[in-house]
Amino acid sequence: MSDPIEQNGIENPGGGFGYGGNPAPALLRPALTAVDALDAQVHDIVTCDPGPVSRALATAGHYAIKRHVLIPGFAVAGLVGLLSGSADLRRAGSVGVAGLVATAAASRSIKRYVKRRRPDECAPRRKPGWRISARSLPSGHAASAFAAATALATVSRSPAQSLMIYGTAAALAGGRVTKHRHWASDVLAGAVLGTAITLLARRLLPR
Repeated sequence: MSDPIEQNGIENPGGGFGYGGNPAPALLRPALTAVDALDAQVHDIVTCDPGPVSRALATAGHYAIKRHVLIPGFAVAGLVGLLSGSADLRRAGSVGVAGLVATAAASRSIKRYVKRRRPDECAPRRKPGWRISARSLPSGHAASAFAAATALATVSRSPAQSLMIYGTAAALAGGRVTKHRHWASDVLAGAVLGTAITLLARRLLPR
């Protein structure tokens, strides 16, 4: 790849995709450059002065929506539901485990293929001493949050309850931008991925 350049506040715009492998196809670079530019603007607005609430949500999301926290949690819920005869707990648990495991596998595969740099891996935001992993897209935390939300919405009793579940997932996942670890489009991609895969799991698993 050519030497990094600065444009619209992001390093090598449109070229962050495919880092460490083949560059992005020329046909896609104008669109990727536009995504990079918008991401850079959103990122700097969100991280300029996030405030205590946003910082608290970001910290909560960092720990609460990890797959190695959520998967055992849903497994326990499913087992409790099975033993207690609670159909809702059993259903949410089975859908949650299946959706989260499949989402994690898909997310890891996409990250390896796309190889997009994280905000803290790109100049002028790069943190000194940080290793470049180029694993920004999609956000695994966001994918897990929305996979979990979709599993919980499976047994939701009302649209308002479902809205609250997804709203919580969005607030926690959005903290990944505040934490300087993901671009907004990474979070959006993770949300779509986690929701779609868990909806498929919900459809395929027996009731």
